[in-house]
Amino acid sequence: MNYWLHIHNTPPEQGLELAVLAEKLGFEGVLGDDHWFMPAGSGNQDPNERAPLPMDYVFPDLFAFGGAVLARTSRLRFGSCIMVLANRTNPFLVAKAAGTLARISGDRFVMGVGSGWMRDEYDLAGVPWETRVPRTVEMIDILRKLWGPGPVDYHGRFFDFPATFAEPRPEKPIPVYMGSIAPAALRRTGQIADGWMGMTSKLADLPGQIALIDEGRAQAGRLDEPFDYMVGLARNEDGSLPSLDEYKRAADLGVTQHHVGPIDHALGVLRSSFDDKKKYVEDFARRVMR
Repeated sequence: MNYWLHIHNTPPEQGLELAVLAEKLGFEGVLGDDHWFMPAGSGNQDPNERAPLPMDYVFPDLFAFGGAVLARTSRLRFGSCIMVLANRTNPFLVAKAAGTLARISGDRFVMGVGSGWMRDEYDLAGVPWETRVPRTVEMIDILRKLWGPGPVDYHGRFFDFPATFAEPRPEKPIPVYMGSIAPAALRRTGQIADGWMGMTSKLADLPGQIALIDEGRAQAGRLDEPFDYMVGLARNEDGSLPSLDEYKRAADLGVTQHHVGPIDHALGVLRSSFDDKKKYVEDFARRVMR
């Protein structure tokens, strides 16, 4: 079983030290969060959070932070969990940044994308909120084409451009995972993504979520293609942290990659200290991974 550390609400210099620690402890990779701004006066809250998300949470730039992590480590992978893709108005910038990360790291970058929950981000980007899902799908298609042999032209609903190069290209295809929760989104993940980057889920909810993804894979004729299921396990009903046995049970259901955290969520606190984060990572490695 492979474990990924989800680094959340952590200054980049501390996140980098956690990544180095994660590699030493045997984690497969680390995940970085994404919000390119947080509106101080907004009442728009993440519907998937148990409590309102503080708007001064720290979200380092994914590509800058990912580059630092990949440069400081030799084996560790880095993933975006998740990138709100559709409010990035230029797919060429995303393609180039992701291609650069893949090239300098020996293909250790995984792109997790989703449509996001914060309407304010879309409003400020000038992107209609109502188009976020089809725009995300179209951008994934464009990225995959730009990462392949060039030149590439495209004539879609949201983007239209003549034959274009976007170098550097990755030497291997960059895996694109989708973060999804709603039934339609889970089916869509199975239809077009290389993997699922699920949120923290209860063990009992996983069979139904995986079944919906597999339904989408079947609809698209993709059941024979490789597919990764990445998800974190929530605390148990009695408040205890998931055990090794429960991670094994998730693996038996088809989960191929476990993401651990976000650390604040796992600890059940709003803002954990750096020392608390380190202790949690070390305790998890000792309690589960060893």
